[in-house]
Amino acid sequence: LLTSELHDITIEYNEFKQRINEQKQNPQNDSLINQINQWEIDSIEKIKQKAQEYREIVIKSSQTCINDIEMKFEDLNEQIKQMQKQNEFNEIDLDYLRNQLKEITEELNNPSKISIKEDSQSFMNEISIISSKKSKFNKWKQNATIVVGGNGQGHKLNQLYYPVGIFIDQKKHIFIADYFNHRIVKWKCNANEGQIIAGGNGQGNRMNQLNSPTNMIVDQQNHSIIIADRGNRRVIQ
Repeated sequence: LLTSELHDITIEYNEFKQRINEQKQNPQNDSLINQINQWEIDSIEKIKQKAQEYREIVIKSSQTCINDIEMKFEDLNEQIKQMQKQNEFNEIDLDYLRNQLKEITEELNNPSKISIKEDSQSFMNEISIISSKKSKFNKWKQNATIVVGGNGQGHKLNQLYYPVGIFIDQKKHIFIADYFNHRIVKWKCNANEGQIIAGGNGQGNRMNQLNSPTNMIVDQQNHSIIIADRGNRRVIQ
């Protein structure tokens, strides 16, 4: 009986020794190796997805920047055409156009407002996109409503001619710097036309005239309006 048991033990020993020899010749643990391989595949896929996401961000940001520059350029071109048409401009207007053109040119030469930030503390260096230019509008209602103007350019009370600045008071009245009409107009909510509250007497430097106003604020406490009268190089109240 003992001899038989010893024989069985010897057989188990030989089988175990065979397994050791096999593993010595092929030391890989297939289960763990497969897990590592899958981890590698998953990690590469995640990196590819993140890289593509960042590419799309960069492309979209660059295109937005170019579109913004193009809009500014078209806007400047419209101002130049209107000045030529009216034949009413001075050295101040020309300086303004030069400065605007210079700013647009600089923005075109340096269009990118984003950079890459690398995180070297993680196992694999992670990157993130840093944007120094925030979007002006986070949301845009697709079916927009015209609240002022929209009747073509002109000097009638239901028209505007190159509005450049607005102010909304507590009563929801909209005050508009109507640049080429040399006036400030006030529109009440849901009104069909505006009311001239300053200027509107042609381009000039008299106290009842304005010269290309660009902005204004309403001093509701003192019931007055403060106007940036750009062409006359003055601020009036």
